[in-house]
Amino acid sequence: MKYVSPQTEKRKQLRKKRRKQQMLICAVLLVIILIAAAIVTLTSVFRDDTPSSETESISSSQQEEFPSEENEEISSTEKEDGTEENAEKPKKKKKPLFSGIKSLFSKTEPIPVTFPATVFGRTVEVEMNEIISLSPLATEVILSSPSQDALVAVSDYCNKRGNDELMTVGTPLIPDVDKIIQLKPDCLIVQTPLSESDKAEIEENGITVFELGYPENLDGLKEIYRSVTAITHGADIATFESERVAADISEKLNLYTLALDGQNKLNAVMLFSIYGMVATPDTMEGELLEYFFDVKDFGKNYMAESIEAVVATNPEVLIVSDKISEEQLAEMGLGETDAVANGRVFYVDIQQFENLSIKSIKTLSGIANRVYGSVIKPPVIEKEE
Repeated sequence: MKYVSPQTEKRKQLRKKRRKQQMLICAVLLVIILIAAAIVTLTSVFRDDTPSSETESISSSQQEEFPSEENEEISSTEKEDGTEENAEKPKKKKKPLFSGIKSLFSKTEPIPVTFPATVFGRTVEVEMNEIISLSPLATEVILSSPSQDALVAVSDYCNKRGNDELMTVGTPLIPDVDKIIQLKPDCLIVQTPLSESDKAEIEENGITVFELGYPENLDGLKEIYRSVTAITHGADIATFESERVAADISEKLNLYTLALDGQNKLNAVMLFSIYGMVATPDTMEGELLEYFFDVKDFGKNYMAESIEAVVATNPEVLIVSDKISEEQLAEMGLGETDAVANGRVFYVDIQQFENLSIKSIKTLSGIANRVYGSVIKPPVIEKEE
């Protein structure tokens, strides 16, 4: 029988209480909406049956303001006693009383929680309520998804994004296996593979280990969002959530595609380390960078052929890890480039690009706005965070 710590039990009770409160609020709101819809529908029916004097006065004032041949004919049919013959008006077609309510029901139908679901290539039969993440990317995704309440611990390198109550369980390379087992989560997400002995020990204690790969493009990121959400909410909600996130990202990127259409994009290099690790065109970061800048092909799979090959492209924009100093940049031979000469060197927390998210897109948007100036106009402009 699985041991459940008091803290874990307390979290479960809080989650259940929160879900009940949310369901009650939704039910109350739905009742209010239905009552309002019924009142509006009934009101419209009565208005159709009983024409008001206000409507007649508006109609007559419109005839005076916009005279026509038809109006002249109508005025000529006035009787000698000063009264007018009323033209027969077409009857309005009445709408079914409950048509609005039926459509309202169809719009508010919730997405079902459905299992089994596919998660990182594995089948999950039931929902998992507690997750530990040793992957900074997975942690970023979880905290941006409906699964965020299930996260109980992360690695030392993960950004908690203000959730200070989250415990840490070592690093991706050296996880605290004993602590992970003690917490007894339903699953553990890793990106850096565990050693065979650590993985075996963790799974022997009933903890499912999911290993996510490194996304090579935006579709890969979309699949990670889908898999993470499927752990706690099932297949259908996970698909809906991933489509929503992908649409949000695509909308922001397409705005820049339209804004920069016909413009000469500047040559940009995103530099991760002093050892020539860069965002090459075949990587996810390279694909994202190409929405804003021109990316030269001087390497594959994050590695440049050589630093000299990067320098030879004479980058006009440099996006550099904040772990690299100006002195190191000069030592690499990039100190004489157009980017340095024109003040287009931007030092950023490069981890946000490794954990590609809306935040990284906003950062690039801010850089693009500063580089291109008035070329990019609202609502495309994003402030750099």
